[in-house]
Amino acid sequence: VVQYIGHVAVFSGSREVRKRAREYMKWLFDQLEGPVYVDGWEDRDDCTVVDVPCDCIGYITGARRATLGALEEEWGTLMFFMNRAEDKGRGRGSGCEKLIIFGSTRGRRGAELKIMSGVETKSPGYFTKGVREKTSYEKGFDTDRMIFKDDELSYSLGKQGTTRKKLEGASGAILEYVGHVAFIAGTMKERKRCKEFINWLLQQRRGSVTIADISQRDDATEMHIPENCKGWVTGNRGSELRRMEQETGT
Repeated sequence: VVQYIGHVAVFSGSREVRKRAREYMKWLFDQLEGPVYVDGWEDRDDCTVVDVPCDCIGYITGARRATLGALEEEWGTLMFFMNRAEDKGRGRGSGCEKLIIFGSTRGRRGAELKIMSGVETKSPGYFTKGVREKTSYEKGFDTDRMIFKDDELSYSLGKQGTTRKKLEGASGAILEYVGHVAFIAGTMKERKRCKEFINWLLQQRRGSVTIADISQRDDATEMHIPENCKGWVTGNRGSELRRMEQETGT
């Protein structure tokens, strides 16, 4: 817990988290003086580093850091580009810079995938060239991958990303599209559930979907709707169902 009381910053928590908070604040203020580089970041368990092409840095950062700031707030992370003091004044050139992300495992992965998606939009193939589908058998937190065709991607994304957000919220997993690759991060149960939801969604394009084991699931509630009420519940082109999904996070 970090709280400002007047001009005094108060840190509350275990010794380890208080130490981290003080480090994060030091690096935050160090950026006012010049470039910051975290020595030994490879050995830390609270950070993730992403290589961002120099021609994508402005897009990822946003005007007056607005985009990075929004991601930090969304995922509860701290992010900044690392540079050594001796690199000051050399310019960004045509290579890449390291973006370091501090936070929880889940928060870091969510922010990292958002960054990857943004970079892929500006520089197609940067993260997805040669990438294949992947299914992890790790019960804890890990990432699976699914590769979409063009029509599958647009259908699974939805207008302004609403379908992706719906799949993510209902499954409890982190779902991000990096190019045509869906990255699904979470526990094994969350990842499996998210992939099932995606497959059911895509099956709807070809007809009705039947879920055989509904009584055995702990993430679903079945309701019987009278035939003469289906149109009223669904709404025009599914608008009423979409409204309820958005309102209830289902």
